[in-house]
Amino acid sequence: MLKPLRDAISRQPDRYGRWIGYAIVVSAILSAALVWNINFRHPRTNDAMIRANTIDIVIQHVNGRMTRLEVADNQWVHQGDLLYEIDARPYEAAMAEAEADLLMAEREISGEIALIRGAEAKIREAEKTIESIRAELKGLEARARYADSYVKRLAPMESSAFVTHNQVRLAEADHNQADAQVRDAKARIEAAEEALKFAIETRNTAEARLARNGNDFARVKAAEARLERARLNVEYCRVLAPFDGYVTNLNSAVGQYVAEGQKIFALVDDRTWYVIANYKETYLRNIRPGLPVDVFLAAYPGKHFRGEVQGIGWANYPDNVKVTNALPEVERTLNWVVLAGRFPVRIRLLEKDPDHPFRMGMTAFTTVGLEVAESSRPGNPVP
Repeated sequence: MLKPLRDAISRQPDRYGRWIGYAIVVSAILSAALVWNINFRHPRTNDAMIRANTIDIVIQHVNGRMTRLEVADNQWVHQGDLLYEIDARPYEAAMAEAEADLLMAEREISGEIALIRGAEAKIREAEKTIESIRAELKGLEARARYADSYVKRLAPMESSAFVTHNQVRLAEADHNQADAQVRDAKARIEAAEEALKFAIETRNTAEARLARNGNDFARVKAAEARLERARLNVEYCRVLAPFDGYVTNLNSAVGQYVAEGQKIFALVDDRTWYVIANYKETYLRNIRPGLPVDVFLAAYPGKHFRGEVQGIGWANYPDNVKVTNALPEVERTLNWVVLAGRFPVRIRLLEKDPDHPFRMGMTAFTTVGLEVAESSRPGNPVP
């Protein structure tokens, strides 16, 4: 079958060579167009890297010797696990002192308040007593006036024998008794007024002592604030893992003295992993949040992971522009080839595989718009 074709080519090599060349060129053009179309419909890049959120575990607000270190470098920890503990005895002593100060301030304030309330009760009692005695005094004074006028009427009649001597003496005794009752009532009023005055002075003195502590019992509030600060310092001595993650860059040991603000290690958040893929700006029109992404990692040949576009970066700082004294400094260059800018696309990984764990910095290859085949997918979705 191929022999006639070879014979024909041998007889007219130029003619058939040109056709073969045309076929090669057309095939190359068609292949290039096909690749170009695929790349734009399913943008792909190998300029991508596995990332995760990290936090620095830093000594907060306390200083002291590290008494416990419950983790090792590169260890995986659960949320709530104890990471390290600092000697809390100085801060516990400060908390006990703050509790005592607060108790003393509350007792002093309570005593002053009780004294004020007792004085106010005595004031009300003295005022009622004075009011009652004054009402009684009016009756006694009326009786005394009547007794006095009765004696004055009887005394002239004794010499004329219209009344007996005993009757006059009895009237005088009633008059003297009424006068004595009036004097006693007045004395009781004076005593009640003195008691009222003393109660008012006691209340005013207690209120003045409270006023020296400020409005709303500032001394108690200040003691409460000191106690709360002391409690927080005790809590800062024990640090727990805020989430599931990996310990990394640990360079401390038990017995080391640590100070506020010192970094102990970093914690890699194992809850969410993502890929930062830098795509050319010419591909961005075909990338949008929610599109599926096929993620291939160089570390695990043959394994593909499902991803989803989370978002596209809105800013990219130009690498050829500098700012000097608030003015842009642009280099004078002649670019024969214009390079497309790249923007970071964040791709959230939807699956994890315990046998193929993610590590920050892994090289990734991403293709937007493709679903991962079931045969190459890991079986554990990201929670």
